[in-house]
Amino acid sequence: MENLQQLVDKFPSTLKEYKTTVACGSIALLSGYLLYKYQSRGRVSEKWNKRYDFIVVGAGSAGCVLANRLSENGKFSVLVLEAGGEDDDPKIHMPMGVLDACTDTKFVWQDKTVPQPASEAYIDSAIQSQHGKVLGGSSSVNWMAYVRGHREDYNSWESLGCTGWGWSNVENYFRKMEDYFLPGEALGHGGPLTVSANRNLRTTDYLIKAIKELGVRENKSYNSGDNQGVMKCHVTVKNGKRWSAAQAYLRPAMKRSNLHVVTDAHVTKILFDGKRAVGVRFVREGGFTYEVLAEKEVIISSGAINSPHLLLLSGIGPKEELQKHGIPIVTELPVGLNYQDHSSAFRNVFFENPQVPKEEHLYKANLSSTKSLMEYFIKGKGPLTTAAGQAFSFFDVDKEGNYFLSNKMPEIQIFMIGGPFIVDPDDEVLSRFNEFANFGPLLLETMKNADRRQGVVLAPILLHPRSRGSITLASADPLQRPVIDPNILSDPEDQRILKIGLKFVSDVLKSPTMTSLGSYFSENKFPTKDRIAPDVDPESEEYLEKLVSTACTVCWHPAGSCKMGAEGDTSAVVDPQLRVQGGIQGLRVVDNSIMPHLTSGNTNAPAIMIGEKGSDLILQSYRGI
Repeated sequence: MENLQQLVDKFPSTLKEYKTTVACGSIALLSGYLLYKYQSRGRVSEKWNKRYDFIVVGAGSAGCVLANRLSENGKFSVLVLEAGGEDDDPKIHMPMGVLDACTDTKFVWQDKTVPQPASEAYIDSAIQSQHGKVLGGSSSVNWMAYVRGHREDYNSWESLGCTGWGWSNVENYFRKMEDYFLPGEALGHGGPLTVSANRNLRTTDYLIKAIKELGVRENKSYNSGDNQGVMKCHVTVKNGKRWSAAQAYLRPAMKRSNLHVVTDAHVTKILFDGKRAVGVRFVREGGFTYEVLAEKEVIISSGAINSPHLLLLSGIGPKEELQKHGIPIVTELPVGLNYQDHSSAFRNVFFENPQVPKEEHLYKANLSSTKSLMEYFIKGKGPLTTAAGQAFSFFDVDKEGNYFLSNKMPEIQIFMIGGPFIVDPDDEVLSRFNEFANFGPLLLETMKNADRRQGVVLAPILLHPRSRGSITLASADPLQRPVIDPNILSDPEDQRILKIGLKFVSDVLKSPTMTSLGSYFSENKFPTKDRIAPDVDPESEEYLEKLVSTACTVCWHPAGSCKMGAEGDTSAVVDPQLRVQGGIQGLRVVDNSIMPHLTSGNTNAPAIMIGEKGSDLILQSYRGI
């Protein structure tokens, strides 16, 4: 059993600063951690067989679903290879610990993009492209927001040749996977993935009221096919703990004798016999290399950055790219193209009115509170169960620059984060987040001068970028990270639409409710020379244009780099059965890289749905065996 000091070391040093509090909270910490350890089901494997029916590369949001469903009937042997480690650190499971978990390089790939013209306010104009490297993948380190998207996202996929991926089809898989807190036939109940109401801050109610004053309706059941409106965020949290794909799908299945899960296993190549995938090669700690064979299929489920990277390394991709790095060509396909991510420019908002007191929502403050610790670990309640994402608004825009509600896919999402991005040298977690996010001097200056009153972040998000980027090879060395170029806002239409989102945020601050609370942008309160656009009014058109052109980042929702399309579609990598095209056999891709285009909102729910539908497609191929 781990001793208490080892347990405390799992948390940031802010916890250690409060010696008395830690001593008082030790029982709560130890009890909670032991409870978690006892609840964890199944163990990873240190030994594996030479052959399996299916090999799944990646234990992320979709990979965990595949592991569960493919091994469920007991007929097939399944091996899951995950490059990261186990999800047994308590801070992964603490909703308020998200800034700590999502920046810890033990749990995430620390990838930066190539310089982006729209990101000059970031160091070297490069932005962090974070994704999970742990059991559960990004579902273990994301912000837990649960958004299916809009029905027209999937109807659009089907119109592009992705037969069987329309809303009427995928809705059934969403319902299958969900155990939703809201009633209604449109939502799922009894599935493995718990979807809960978030613990909301008082500022959330103010914001929703303010947006409604702009004529935007409240949409409490936003996952029923139409997500336009304003709403409180629903989250993948169960009994106060993060409910990742690993907890919902993988852990319950790991007791099965026909499922082996190997961590710290970095797959470096797909093995082929001609054009048939027959296995994989992987490397573990110490540089030891292993090979394992697949009797039926190899399934790549490593996400929109690592899946194309592995295909390219294995000889599947554009001819010029493979020849450039001396990689023998297995088949030519547009792997790594069509890459996309949601983009955003955030704004810190603060309140002068004393009726908005500083709420105890900060990680550091509550991690040093005996009451908060005991509430969390013993009861699964209290401030530490709060997920950062508090509210959304989704809406459409027109050519004249207006925002409105429609029955189409929304163009903009407003994401409200329940705490400002600030610089606090005494807060290790915030400091690490600021460094990890690659904020440049100008952004840090605006955050340094921010008021310490209660605040929020309002971030308009471009949902359907016209811009397309790429994933390419840096070299033929499989351990060298790929070249990531999301190419954000390279299309002028993307810039125009995102500016409308920023204008919406400005209008929210002018609403009667926000005016009565004395709301203001952080830039209003520090020297004009330190602004992103020096000496420019933070609410002016000029300032918004400057934000769009220099201060944008990605939202860690990578997609599209192994595009799905109709059989014979030369722009597609996989067909609607998720089989790799180009004459390849025994190989599928099942993750968000197959999206023809991004969905309208956060992408973890669609990733799990893709895992569910992908599992069904695979099992249907072997029905009767």
